Amino acid sequence: MGLGTTSPLTVLGCALAVHSAAATGSHHFATDSSTFDYVVVGGGTSGLVVANRLTENRHNTVLVIERGYFDDKPEAIIPWYSTAVDTSVLLNPRSAPNAKLYNSTHNVTVAAVVGGATVVNGMGCDRGSKADYDAWEELGNPGWGWNGLLPYFKKSTTFTPPNPDVVDRWNITWNSAAYGKGPVQVHISNFQYLDIDTIWEGFRQQPGVTFPPGSSSGFGPGAYWSANTIDARGMTRSTARSAYYDPVNKTRSNLRLVIGQTATELLFDRGKPLRAKGVRVVSSFDAKVRNVYARKEVILAAGAVMTPHLLQVSGIGPASVLKAAGIKVEKDLPSVGANFQDHATVVLWFNLSTPSFPNSDSISNNATYNATVWEEYLTNRTGPVAAANSNSIIYYSLAQVLSPSAAASVASRLLAQDARQYLPAIYSTSSALLRGFKAQRAILAQRFTTNTSSYTAQPLRGNGQSPSPLLKPLSRGTVTLNLTHPESLPVVQYNTFINPIDEELAVAVVRRSRRYWASPALQKLGPTERQPGAEYQTDTEISDYLKANRLALFASLAHPSGTCAMMPEKLGGCVGSDLRVYGVKGLSVVDASVIPLISGTSLQATVYAIAEKAADIIKARG
Repeated sequence: MGLGTTSPLTVLGCALAVHSAAATGSHHFATDSSTFDYVVVGGGTSGLVVANRLTENRHNTVLVIERGYFDDKPEAIIPWYSTAVDTSVLLNPRSAPNAKLYNSTHNVTVAAVVGGATVVNGMGCDRGSKADYDAWEELGNPGWGWNGLLPYFKKSTTFTPPNPDVVDRWNITWNSAAYGKGPVQVHISNFQYLDIDTIWEGFRQQPGVTFPPGSSSGFGPGAYWSANTIDARGMTRSTARSAYYDPVNKTRSNLRLVIGQTATELLFDRGKPLRAKGVRVVSSFDAKVRNVYARKEVILAAGAVMTPHLLQVSGIGPASVLKAAGIKVEKDLPSVGANFQDHATVVLWFNLSTPSFPNSDSISNNATYNATVWEEYLTNRTGPVAAANSNSIIYYSLAQVLSPSAAASVASRLLAQDARQYLPAIYSTSSALLRGFKAQRAILAQRFTTNTSSYTAQPLRGNGQSPSPLLKPLSRGTVTLNLTHPESLPVVQYNTFINPIDEELAVAVVRRSRRYWASPALQKLGPTERQPGAEYQTDTEISDYLKANRLALFASLAHPSGTCAMMPEKLGGCVGSDLRVYGVKGLSVVDASVIPLISGTSLQATVYAIAEKAADIIKARG
């Protein structure tokens, strides 16, 4: 991934100057103890949204605690870098051994940077189907269905379409009514590689596929032009920081962000009921421990891995885990760290014998082209460097992956399972968690038999890489304390394929991907399957290959969610529809951990909407 002879770090003067200016000022504690109206743990996607909205009222004082730092490197600004992951701003713990994947361990992506995952993600800004969000409401969360979230999807985003000539050339479609005039900038790139024509011709040859206008209107399965979080005013990455923090940092004295500070424990008034009153923080600058206090609420926005960890280390979580770690039990809440979901992803690779030039691999393997396109970007903010990952994606329902009758058979077998056999041990000791999963299972079984919800997708860049995430997982993982060192990073267990139906359907997804690449249109590119390879034909052969090869099956697509689920407590929920933690006053959760059932797409747009809605809920409490 060379940059040619010119470094963007030295030429991207305008963009870097804006970021650096916003990053100036005091980010250290002025005193050993401070009190604010609200203390937000986590300066990532949801934390910065909530902090921004709460401080619109100048009488509200908000402290945001972020363990990471500001990132002004080109990797955090230039769209092309979204094709890889900048690990320098990640915590990167390893997962626990996964028994169904030959005890392999996997990366756990946890951003530690101002702006959180929006600084390092693939920049996809799709929304799930209406049915995905309606499922949240069906699980006992009034106001959290599609109709309840749509105003917040709109509130968070502004869409800038491609240039008219580009729209005509590629027949690009979108739905302007799905967006508002929000801080997050969303765009479909003006640059498309020539082989995208072939990709779309292949989409049109798939049986039963529809072509709805835009991937943000809740339609579900279909082929779409998918938007990215690109700020078209300068062709830079749009992040939670650039959208919600930088524009107000200089003008709101009631908003304070401290960096390099790790929240280690929640502080409580131990009356009845228990009340959160603050946070204990340790500084990476001077190693000093400080307490900060909240007059109104402590708001957790540390993400689906670190939020349950902070709750558990503070004594809120499954009592059996807390006692084993030597933690005083403040509130026995088995839901904390349970219900962990992510999008395991099957990855096929095809060698292409006759691709067009240039193609999406040319920047990496052709030095002359590399130098040319970097110069184009630095001069004009155009070309492939101004583009992010693919704008071309096709979503399939389970009935389209299999057949309607086969999908109905899967749904029936799912409902007939003894759920306890295929869930983490805590589900056998918590009747509420088991009831909650059975409620989720009933919804998933219904969705499996319709075309209202997507089971998998193919985001395609025009080279031979063909990833297909499993968008409706049945397996559930856990996030728990390290029992011997509870203050260290948590133990993350993906439990990929713990439910055998997930494994069965992963094989079906491989076959679905192969059918796409075998379509007549794709033969123009001369595809030959390299991974897994044409020699893997039986279900067992394909499954064994996936389980043994981490490049063919990702346990995670960096979409962690569900670990503090928003559901009734009797269904194993951690927070209610008001986002308050059950049994604890003054404590709420506003990040992806509240998602009860993972939506069938990337999570960025969804988390922005959750945070916008959360801010309104919290403001209404006064």
